[in-house]
Amino acid sequence: MLWDTITADPVEPTYDAPLRCGYYAGAIMGNGRLGTNLYKLSDGVYRLNAGRSDVTEARRPYSLFNSARLPIGYFTLSTVGRVADESMRLSLYDATTTGRLTTDRGAIDFATYVHATRDCIIFETEAQGDEADFVWGFTPQQAVSPRHVLNRNAPAGYVNCEGKSNPDPVREHVDGVELLIQPLAADTTFSRINRYYVVGWRETGEGNRRRIAATIAQADDRAAAVREAVDEVNGALSVPSTELADTHCSWWHDFYRRAAFVTFADPQIESFYWAQYYKFASTARRDCPVVDLQGVWPTWDTPWPAIWVNLNIQLTYSWLVKANLGELGLPLWDALYDNRDNLRRNVTDIPGQESWTAAAVLPRTATYDFHAPLDPSLAESNQYEVGNLTWTLFYYRQHCDAYNDTARLTGRLFPLLKSAVNTFFRIRREGTDGLWHLPPTASPEYTSGNPGHDTNYDLANLRWGLNTLIDIDTTYHIGDPMLGRWIDFRDRLADYPFSPTTGFKVSATTEFTDTTHRHYSHLFMLYPYHLLDWENPADSARLALSLDRWNGNQGYSRTGKASMLLSRGDGEGALAQMRLFMQRFVKPNTLYAETGPVIETPLAAVSTLHDFYLQDWGDCLRVFYGMPAEWADGAFDRLRASGAFVVSATRRAGHTVYIRIMSEAGGPCRVLTDIPVADLCVADASGKSLDYTVTGRGVVEIATAPGDVIVMTDKTKKAELPSPVGHPEASANPFGDGSRQRR
Repeated sequence: MLWDTITADPVEPTYDAPLRCGYYAGAIMGNGRLGTNLYKLSDGVYRLNAGRSDVTEARRPYSLFNSARLPIGYFTLSTVGRVADESMRLSLYDATTTGRLTTDRGAIDFATYVHATRDCIIFETEAQGDEADFVWGFTPQQAVSPRHVLNRNAPAGYVNCEGKSNPDPVREHVDGVELLIQPLAADTTFSRINRYYVVGWRETGEGNRRRIAATIAQADDRAAAVREAVDEVNGALSVPSTELADTHCSWWHDFYRRAAFVTFADPQIESFYWAQYYKFASTARRDCPVVDLQGVWPTWDTPWPAIWVNLNIQLTYSWLVKANLGELGLPLWDALYDNRDNLRRNVTDIPGQESWTAAAVLPRTATYDFHAPLDPSLAESNQYEVGNLTWTLFYYRQHCDAYNDTARLTGRLFPLLKSAVNTFFRIRREGTDGLWHLPPTASPEYTSGNPGHDTNYDLANLRWGLNTLIDIDTTYHIGDPMLGRWIDFRDRLADYPFSPTTGFKVSATTEFTDTTHRHYSHLFMLYPYHLLDWENPADSARLALSLDRWNGNQGYSRTGKASMLLSRGDGEGALAQMRLFMQRFVKPNTLYAETGPVIETPLAAVSTLHDFYLQDWGDCLRVFYGMPAEWADGAFDRLRASGAFVVSATRRAGHTVYIRIMSEAGGPCRVLTDIPVADLCVADASGKSLDYTVTGRGVVEIATAPGDVIVMTDKTKKAELPSPVGHPEASANPFGDGSRQRR
């Protein structure tokens, strides 16, 4: 990403769509726990935001105030002279930002990064002239919920008469390290401190070179937090600069080698795609917290200081498996299992439900321990979101299937999904038609009132959950005593409410009339679950009417609709949706906003971009299914699919010329490809022909054993291994300050 203009946040509030400066145009860096965002504060003053993903309020019970993610503050670099020119470059490959600030008193060359494996921020400079005396400082931000800062609507008792929810921070100097120590109180009496976070930094220098290391530490004990901060800063500075940078870059280079490789005919989309790999690895790591809406780049005035679980967390993690980066999803899956008692308490803490000990739910919002009880009375305001946990576990099932992780599937996912479905057992009703029906539950965001019974959102969540429990039990011979009841529940579950005029309804009593509604919760039977089939005439007519009527009005509406269109094979329509998404919603540094930063939508776009190349729903792998005509060339290497198949393929001049599939688990491999059957060659890695069959709809089926490799080519065309699609030099680097996008 390149900048020839570094911008500041707007002076006055602005709508999300034109917000293309400051925070949304800064150079973002992180290591899964610490994060920075480098942009301008004012003329001659540059800010380096400091964020740590697990710094939250330390109160109970859970609320968007008591448990809010907290802003921390920002470092500043103030030049001596007046800035005449500025430039900056963020290398995604090295995860390092370099730049030059030229003033009427000299110049500053800088390099900065958040170290990949140490919790420290590094900022190094080499100055000329009077700029050797630039000023470095730190500005703390108030430790208070950003939701309160934005709306001033905190509940009584959250802040005191001075508008504070925590004591003021104090500054200290220990072992050469500057410290800002922030106590986090149990309440506004400040009589009990539950936790501390400490910002620490130190500067060293020689001649015109300066080197700064900074960190954010956190602990229940003040002395422990201070010692952690001091040791981290001094430890980083004890390592030579080049050695520290080398270990940082080595981690990132290895990360990209492990990931799937994908290349697109559209250079802007390709640049965007790789930026998401970088962005997510900057805010998620195996040993770090679950990713919330802000990632490691907190803001001080957002309404979203928590984890949202009715779309955001699901989309955030939806793409990792296919990208062969499933390890970055493990913190979420482990957190759900480790906090399974809290998921149950979300049910049993509600009066009257104390005996529902086998049930579990995830509410609309939560913090990292997922404890946030869900009251059925919230149905009156369309917030009784019973199906959120089930939907989240859909992506866990994808992980287990694609990595052939039977231990997780049967030992962790299965009991979690049982608990999620048990909630539906508790609330279901048998109708006079002999079918099982659901009471009013949520259809996310469609209405602020009671949506009515049998919402399509939860009928789809439940039907997928029941199908999955039955499949796991029968495939792995678990013998769960609930099997018969699951089968009965599924077989007698009410059908999806549908209107021949408006398509799939929101619920049995609410028709889908707001076609610009942003959430596609009423279409879950199509996407993401694919419970209905385009190849079934009875399904396809209903799906077509419903999909064509729904337009949405947000970025994730576009990515979701594009994936739905791709499941129909409509690559042209899908590409039009993605182009609209790129033009209207993607910020200069590829962040995304709805009132405040929300991380999920650009990541959901990666999932959609995968669907152009590889779809793995249903009973087969669809390679380059419904590709748009203008994407004549494309390639990918090591996308991971259901069944533990690792797939690579090349498309040239509008035709598939090479497919390679490695079967990690064995079993039948079914492939839908545009290679004509008459011209198809199927061989193993050594070139030996393999037996295969072709179904009536053109699906090629090959039997595999674990470790087998299948190579499919077109005997009339030259086979080509995956390699980058070439792009004109002028189309490179579309992200950064946004000027290249505007041109």
